[in-house]
Parts: sequence; structure tokens; C-alpha cells
Amino acid sequence: MYGLKEYLSLSIIILLTTLLIFFLIKIKKKKFLVNLLDCDFSKIQSFHKKPVLKIGGIFIFFYITLSYLFFRDLLLRDIFYMSSFIFFFSILEDLKIKINPVTRLVILSIIIFFFVKLFNLKIYSVQFYNFDMFLNSHQIFSLIFSTLCILFIINGSNFIDGFNGLLTIHSSIIILILSIINFYFGNFDLFFLSILFLICISILLIFNFPVSKIFLGNSGSYLVGLILSILIILTSQRTQYHKVYPFFFACLLNYIFFEVFFSFFRKIFYERKNPLYPDKKHLHMLVFKHFKTHVRTTLLINFVYFITIILALFFLKYPGFLKALFILQIFLYLSFYLILIKKNKF
Repeated sequence: MYGLKEYLSLSIIILLTTLLIFFLIKIKKKKFLVNLLDCDFSKIQSFHKKPVLKIGGIFIFFYITLSYLFFRDLLLRDIFYMSSFIFFFSILEDLKIKINPVTRLVILSIIIFFFVKLFNLKIYSVQFYNFDMFLNSHQIFSLIFSTLCILFIINGSNFIDGFNGLLTIHSSIIILILSIINFYFGNFDLFFLSILFLICISILLIFNFPVSKIFLGNSGSYLVGLILSILIILTSQRTQYHKVYPFFFACLLNYIFFEVFFSFFRKIFYERKNPLYPDKKHLHMLVFKHFKTHVRTTLLINFVYFITIILALFFLKYPGFLKALFILQIFLYLSFYLILIKKNKF
């Protein structure tokens, strides 16, 4: 277990990273920070009316770096290496250096594939026997499948990072649930890691909701997605022998995953347009158009999600219930979506 030294280190990390945010907000009008100011009020996903710094990624990367330097944990080392590549690639968009969406997707896929292989971040089961057999007997397929799953989580995090607090609250719920599971099954290193990142996201939440003093930006949402991916895959690997079924993690990621899947399906097959470009038809945007406030939008979506996840947690070892709950989550998403899309007459 961790002692006074570790708690003191954590306190220093929290203090330094919080001071970093205050410092950057204070000097946001300085010339070298201008490119990190979101002043585009006309873009599709914009709802703010004042310039806001996109420094969420800088904060998370600084937090990860300090955590690794203070604790010298092997898991933190792996996360530090992965986040370094993801951060320095994704920060380019925040600095207004445009990258073609296809190019961005290809580069991101290569980075993830490399680290999945290097750090053994493979998914071994999805609770379908024939698929699981194939997954475990063909290494290249396992690597590609795991890469695609992480890619979905990272892009899904970026998709739902539309309003103040939506992603930060959502990811906080996921990490909180993971910390409970890891503590219950005695995975204390993953429990500590979960708490470490729960604190990180909570600090961001203070500055991001209800009034946003900073935005996550592409780099921030990508790093949140990466953290969620790593924690979920490692927790899944450690708990598979305790009969924590993969469908539990599918329920945990349902909103993020289905947001990407449904968006791609809708754009490709129904609207016949490029799925890599943003539009106004994501669920949170439709809810926002109905309520006219991002606070209600954020709280409603996360409240409905939280209720379903609490149910999943109570029925952790019942695969039949988890499958039914997974279907219920999709049904709720589609029901809300179809009602709102019809009401808004898109």
C-alpha cells in the first residue's frame, strides 16, 4: 500500500498542475498562447461566445509527466510514452495546424498499433466463443482489433467533447467504476492509477463545468480517450479470471462507442457524406437544441448513463443481464435520437 511519501507526492502534483492552469489563464492573451485560444464562434460545434484556452491536453500531459517522475511506476511509464506520442501529434490541431482527417486517422492508427503490440494492450475476449477463439489464435487480427477498439474510444471521446463537462463528467464516472472494481478484486496498482486519473479529470472538471475557463481541445479529448482505453483493457485483462464479463466493459463504453458507430453509419449509408467531418446531428447537439443549455444537456446524458452503469455494476457477474442492458442502452440512445431529430426537423 501507499504511505506518506506517496500522498505527499500526489499533493505536490495536484498543486503544480492546478497552478499551471491558473498561470496559463492569467497570461492567455500573451502572443505565444494566441493559437491556443478558441475564437471560432461560427464552427458547427461551437456554443461559447468568448475566447477560451484549449489547454486541457497540456494539463493532462503535464499531470502524467509529473506522476511518472514522482512515482516511477511501470504502468505510468507506459502511459507516459503513449501519451507523449498522442499529445505531440494531437496538439497540432489545437495550435490551428490543420491536418487532413484521413491523414490524422492513419497516423493515429499506426501510433496505437505500435503501442498495443509493445505494451500488450490486447483484448482477449468479447464473449462470443468463435470470435474469441479466432482472436486468441491469430495475433495480427488481435492487434488490429485492439487497435480499432482504442481508436474508437479516442475518437468517441473527441466526438462527445462538445459541451462543458460532457466528456469530463462521463469519463469521471467510468474511471470511478473502474476504481471500485479494481479495489474489490485486489488490483491495487490499477486502483491507485484509477484514483490518480480520477483526480486529474476532477481538476479539469472544476475549470470546465458549468462555466468553462478552459477547453480540453483535441489533445485533451484524445488523452482522456487514451487513459480510458488503457484502464479498461488492463482491468479487463486482470479480472477475466474473476468472471467479470466483457459485456460489462461494453456497457461501460456504450455511449462513447455507439456515438462513433452510429455517426459513421448515419453519414455513410443515410446521408452519403464523409464521416470524418463534423456536423450538428450528434445526440448531445440535439439534446442541447431542445434544452437550450449545455448544463442540462451534460447532466441529463450523464444521469441516464450513470443509472445504467450502476445497474451493470450490481449485476457484474450476470452475462445475460449485461447483454440485455447493453441492448437497452442502444435502445435509449436511438429513442432519444429519433424523437429529437424528428422534433428539430433536420
